[in-house]
Amino acid sequence: MLGQIILAMAIITPTDQTVQVAKGTKLDVNNFAGDVSIKVWDKDAVRVEATHSDREIIDIKPGDQVLTIRSRSVRGGPPRSLDYTISVPKWMAISVSGTYADVSMDGVGGDVTVETTRGDIKVSGGSGFVSLKSVQGEITLDKAKGRVEVRALNEGIHLADINADLSAESTNGSIILDRIDSGNVDLYTVNGNISYDGPIRDKGLYRLTTHNGLIAMPIPEKVNATLMVRTYNGGFRSTFALGGDAAEKRNKRFTMTLGNGSAHVELESFGGTISLRRPGEPRPETERRRGRERDNHARFSFPVDVGVGADIDSAVHEAMIEAQPEIDRAVDEAMREAQPDIDRAVDAAMAAMDAMPALHVVPVPMPHGFPRPAPRPR
Repeated sequence: MLGQIILAMAIITPTDQTVQVAKGTKLDVNNFAGDVSIKVWDKDAVRVEATHSDREIIDIKPGDQVLTIRSRSVRGGPPRSLDYTISVPKWMAISVSGTYADVSMDGVGGDVTVETTRGDIKVSGGSGFVSLKSVQGEITLDKAKGRVEVRALNEGIHLADINADLSAESTNGSIILDRIDSGNVDLYTVNGNISYDGPIRDKGLYRLTTHNGLIAMPIPEKVNATLMVRTYNGGFRSTFALGGDAAEKRNKRFTMTLGNGSAHVELESFGGTISLRRPGEPRPETERRRGRERDNHARFSFPVDVGVGADIDSAVHEAMIEAQPEIDRAVDEAMREAQPDIDRAVDAAMAAMDAMPALHVVPVPMPHGFPRPAPRPR
């Protein structure tokens, strides 16, 4: 056993290399699988730390204004999983790509490009041009400025504290935005909600579109915007009174001018609700989640005195034993009341399926309410 341990220790090869870089140099990292964690330090140098076996070699190659980091197998064969910790100067532009790579960056200050197939992306910082893309992974970005493009396929997107021209798109995921300060916003998702939080700038352009989901946006009381709302199989609601004919056109399409109408706000949902609120009011799409968290906290919270931590488990256990009969009775009563309706619904559904003719699927084009406005001049 001791010999095996010594052999295992012998084949572990740590990499810890620091390379001096000149301002303007870009970092280019490719990692097939594993974590890529990038942090900032106050040196004009790049430090690469990784632990791997002696079957892999990490190549760190300075080039013409590009520092590349790659791994390769000494004996050939498929790529292996590697975890990198990389320290970079704040000004450095960064590009990271991978297949099964999770990427995180903290405090970066230059251009950022990340592309991964199956991995989460979490970035704090970035300026100039920030592009984040993942097929099967959640994307989180905060404190970025300049121009931001985010694309996700099967997960959600969360953006916060962004001061940039912004474009975000997801196929099967929601797009949640907090504290956005932008005059050019384009958000699109097929199956997911879009929740926006931020001011509406004069002469700004805001386009929020979802095929099957909710759109929620704050509208200040004093705002200069032309508001276009399009719903087809969805609904419309507002926490404040709408002027003109808008109040009579719920669940339909309408356009209204607020102030001098200089900003352009387009909200379109084919099969979901469009919800307007005043800034600072509760956000329905997030309050439901917070409500569930509060309910869970209240359900499993019990008053205890300081110094009785050892008795918490027993207190919880006793409380659950006392509550269980009431829970069982409530469940049984609800099921008895609902069972006739369930049976009728099942019978009706089965009868409808038996009488249903063979389906012939015909593609139907997505309706287009109005043309996309020209981008705001920069």
